[in-house]
Amino acid sequence: MKRLLLVNEIGRLFGFFFVFVNICFADVVNNDRLDISKVFFTEIEKVDDNIFAIGENGIILSTLDGGKKWIQHKIAYKGLFTSFNFNNSETGLFVAHDSTIFRTTDRGKSFQKILIETEHPVSFMKVKWLSSLDALIVGGFGSVFRSSDGGKSWKKDFVVDKDFDRHLYDILISEYGNFIIGESGTVLFQEDNSNQWEQVKIPYTGSFFGGIIQDDIIYFFGMRGNILSTSLVSFSEFYARGKRKSIMFNQYITPSKLGIMSASVGKDGGLLFYESGGVVHTFSDGTFVRGESTLDTVVSTVEYGGSKILAGLKGIKILK
Repeated sequence: MKRLLLVNEIGRLFGFFFVFVNICFADVVNNDRLDISKVFFTEIEKVDDNIFAIGENGIILSTLDGGKKWIQHKIAYKGLFTSFNFNNSETGLFVAHDSTIFRTTDRGKSFQKILIETEHPVSFMKVKWLSSLDALIVGGFGSVFRSSDGGKSWKKDFVVDKDFDRHLYDILISEYGNFIIGESGTVLFQEDNSNQWEQVKIPYTGSFFGGIIQDDIIYFFGMRGNILSTSLVSFSEFYARGKRKSIMFNQYITPSKLGIMSASVGKDGGLLFYESGGVVHTFSDGTFVRGESTLDTVVSTVEYGGSKILAGLKGIKILK
């Protein structure tokens, strides 16, 4: 029992690294001569023909040529950006620590800081658009905020109960509804056109750091290389239709001593799970193959043309 408690606490502390740590490498300078190989990036995303990337020191970069040349966007913020998302080519939301939200309507030429009322400063971890007007933000201590006016104003969503305080790290959007993923085996589900979050019964109590959907299968990944999967179809039948039966999960354990921090789809259709420390596990036909990543701790990836661009703890790498 003590060992189980210790493992759970380690997982929570590991998650704290991304919730609270505001890393600023001494040799990173917020200017046009930025060395991206020395930047701690947290997310990268394709926006039409652009690619945007965010990270420490209030850094927001974009490129039009697949990463050969990066442009740094000016913004009045020097903290750690944790997530961003665009709902079209112009309008995007950027979130960070201390209840920080920025909104752009001109593809990053200018930014408006959005004021949000919170009882205490919240470390926002993920932002996602649900529609052209609706957006969701999740973060530390069970925080879930929703906007219905294009990100101009925000209200707190009620989830589970008033004492719910699990850190929340990721948001997944599916045709059946929306998922929130977090520590202590937390998976929350909200059916489309519903205002109620359901807590999913998961046969795992360690922390999840994220998820990925492929071919109607949803995967949750996290601490010590644990990965769980289930069919979105069966999930919809059990929860969206109110049957409240148990969902059958496949559970995989990769030979990981740390955690799976991100995932992507490979060129051959197999899934790639990126472990902290520069390790990647390729999953295909029910088998994992361990390999080395060209970047230490990949936290986000994006496809551009025939290349895959990795963003992580120590910069950005382009794989042809």
